Amino acid sequence: MANTQSRICVTGATGKAGRAAVRELREHGYQVVATDAAVSREDVANDVLRADLTDYGQAIEALRGSDAVVHLANIPAPGVSTPAVTFNANVTMNFNVFHAAAALGLRRVVWASSETTLGLPFGYGLEQEPGAPGELRYAPVDEDHFPFPASTYALSKVASETIAEHISRWSGIPFIGLRISNIMEPGDYERFPEYWAQPHSRKWNLWGYVDVRDVAAACRLGLEADVAGSDNVIIAAADTVMNRPSRDVLAEVFPDVPLTAEIPEHGTLLAIDRARQLLGYHPRHSWRDHIR
Repeated sequence: MANTQSRICVTGATGKAGRAAVRELREHGYQVVATDAAVSREDVANDVLRADLTDYGQAIEALRGSDAVVHLANIPAPGVSTPAVTFNANVTMNFNVFHAAAALGLRRVVWASSETTLGLPFGYGLEQEPGAPGELRYAPVDEDHFPFPASTYALSKVASETIAEHISRWSGIPFIGLRISNIMEPGDYERFPEYWAQPHSRKWNLWGYVDVRDVAAACRLGLEADVAGSDNVIIAAADTVMNRPSRDVLAEVFPDVPLTAEIPEHGTLLAIDRARQLLGYHPRHSWRDHIR
């Protein structure tokens, strides 16, 4: 969809990804309606509207008048709340936004799914449920390594991808789900050297990460890509958090997991090929630009 004077509702606009997405869209000429459930006085001064998206009526009003939505509002990770609250809140918010977008005739839905739908955490858990597998079948992990939810957070995203697929089919609206890796801001890179001698500490997502600025660009590209139906793509950095070759780290920590594709020396083990092909996503930021 063209960006000239397009009006985009961004939910979760005061979060890490939300702030960056609002800035990215405005810099590229979009009109942005920013919303969030928790809004400070400063946010109000910056025209952020309060909306509790677990209420369908508020979801309708938040999206009304927009051409598309970038939906980033959810409980953001395992362990932030109880498993039941996480699942129920996320699925409710996602259904309400998706259905409201269809009811209002919006032209596009871009939304935050998660890398956890692919089987994370690998090896051990952040909030792993009893008996959950955390299965790693091969690397690099791509979109076909789905679905293996190992937490109720991940399960909420798997369920929401199914909801998105069907509402897209009913409505004809394109949906782009971004399976976003562990989001980092430039200041976060200072702690990366701590991981280099302890590869097991970051094995849970195959040493993946993504710069918040690249997440914001992915949100914009999701609005602009020539797509139809419902697609879900991995959004990660082009490299890993490690200063060693990716092949060597994988062989040390997961010796029985096959490497099924050639990768650059420090290349990501969360495959971003599909995002490149579908969205034109090319991550521009790396911790290596900040730490020497």
